[in-house]
Amino acid sequence: MTGDRALISNPVPVSNKVVKAGNGEGLQVCATGSVNTETVVLPDVWYVPGLNMNLVSVGQLTKDRDLMVEIGGGACRISKISDGSVIGRGHLRSDFKYEVEFLKIQLN
Repeated sequence: MTGDRALISNPVPVSNKVVKAGNGEGLQVCATGSVNTETVVLPDVWYVPGLNMNLVSVGQLTKDRDLMVEIGGGACRISKISDGSVIGRGHLRSDFKYEVEFLKIQLN
């Protein structure tokens, strides 16, 4: 999910979908598309106006994909199960959220 509309490529409008923020507030999902930047390639991203950070769901990231997420020692690593190649890395921030430094996932 992202609150930055400029990150979404080929947006498809979405209606009647709401996500709950950490503070309990309901936020409307307005579109879905892919994020394709120099450091991140990620399909199926929701555009949620008002979201103040970009969020990646580990479950969505690994479901039906040949991917594994390892977390520990203040770092996270995303790799392909089949060959062990690293396709993403991140580090633990002071607010206990992981910040992804790069993530490259093949678009369908």
